[in-house]
Amino acid sequence: MAFFVGLPAHPQDFYERGVEPLLDYLRNTARVNAVIIAARTFEGEYGYQDHEQYFTGTTLRSRPSPLMKKGFDILQEITGRAHERGMQVYSHFLSYDFVISAGSVGDRPVLDENGFEAYPNATLPNLSHVLEIDQFGRRGTRPCLHNPDYRQYHLSVVEDQLRSYPIDGINFNIERYGPLSNVLTGNGSSVHGRRPLPATCFCPYCQEQARGRGIRADRARQGFLELLEFSERSWQAALKAGDPLAIPGTPLGDNRDCSAPPDGYFVEFIRILNRYPEILAWNQMWHDNLHSLQKEMYGVVKAVSPSRKLGFHVWHPRDYSPMERAMYDMREMRRYCDWIKPKMDHTCGGYRYYMNVRRIHQALFYDRSLSQAAGMMNAIFNWDIGELERLPEDGLGLDYLQKDTKAYIADVRGEVPIYPGIGIDMPAGPKDHIYRPCEPEYVREGLLTIAKAGAQGTVLSRGLGEMQHKNLVAAGEAIDEINRTFPELSRQEAKG
Repeated sequence: MAFFVGLPAHPQDFYERGVEPLLDYLRNTARVNAVIIAARTFEGEYGYQDHEQYFTGTTLRSRPSPLMKKGFDILQEITGRAHERGMQVYSHFLSYDFVISAGSVGDRPVLDENGFEAYPNATLPNLSHVLEIDQFGRRGTRPCLHNPDYRQYHLSVVEDQLRSYPIDGINFNIERYGPLSNVLTGNGSSVHGRRPLPATCFCPYCQEQARGRGIRADRARQGFLELLEFSERSWQAALKAGDPLAIPGTPLGDNRDCSAPPDGYFVEFIRILNRYPEILAWNQMWHDNLHSLQKEMYGVVKAVSPSRKLGFHVWHPRDYSPMERAMYDMREMRRYCDWIKPKMDHTCGGYRYYMNVRRIHQALFYDRSLSQAAGMMNAIFNWDIGELERLPEDGLGLDYLQKDTKAYIADVRGEVPIYPGIGIDMPAGPKDHIYRPCEPEYVREGLLTIAKAGAQGTVLSRGLGEMQHKNLVAAGEAIDEINRTFPELSRQEAKG
């Protein structure tokens, strides 16, 4: 098997450009051998024929896409033709499209009152009964990962697709912060600012699960209230100072003191965690629910067909945040997936890491300099990536790609393939910044770097509609060089 080269595409790409011409273009230009198709689109629509018999255990439903209404079934149209060309087909299951939101305007996403990025039409019918409940007893904007209806919907979609179409597997993507990160830095999808959010989920299902673990929900609520007021302290100080990183809004807590704690923000943070260990226990429970959903999905895939594969997308904050990195244990994840695609877009990643350092600095080190916080973060990750202020313009660089690729491979003990996501023309942020341009040489260097580090493939990211022809050509040339230079990578297979 050649070096795995996946590329995500939208059904509209194939509808407009023709299925066979586009498959030939991807194969011949960028050496793509695995098409990752958004069969369930970002807006919660499906571009294939679903089958009612697989959804009897859930009340949730998607809706047909406009293309499906025109009779263009993307899985039917693409799978056979791709296989004829020696190309695999994965259905991309994007789960954060359940976020309820208000819409977007222009080049910068609109933020709703809770600091979420706003995604138009990203809703499902009959969704309210599966939404999280926050620490104040309010319905949230995301479904609960422990809600049985929400979980069954995912499993039903996977079983339906695998039994109804000869696709090669599923690429699952869920991008959500847990309660600890939400309280400290706000929602992970909002890379443009910071506003502390309440902790979740305190629905009856989660409270019952907590009782079984010996976690007191009242203690967790009180602990998260003190943590939220602590987090809002630096946020209110930032608002008062005119810091543009702070997203305006009304505090949820009762504390309006915006002075730095006498012992410093970080010591006070540790003090709260010591006083309320239920905070960490609740955060662990939330992430356990995320990973148990992935485990159940893996079981469904293998029950349908042991030869089908389940790949996981791992989002940027797993690399950029110590809290999130601790909650995504690759040694554990290797047991319930066939490959892992860490999002390692080194071009736009410069801006994203820069913003994340600023958010963590404001949350935990606002009484220290930004450069001190950046140095600490770089030391934790063992990155040599230059000055923080230059990262948007310089990108994260090849040292980051090399070290993190090797770290992922070491974590999984080399037992499942790592396919780093290499960004091609992926936008970084608002247009009023200067960013590292995505040029052919940078694409080529990135692909060669991950191959030298031991990666067995790549997913060219984020989507075909963003990519320039010249950079796809460069990707293809790099893949040719990889297959010539590292033939041992081409012979490695993912586990079945």
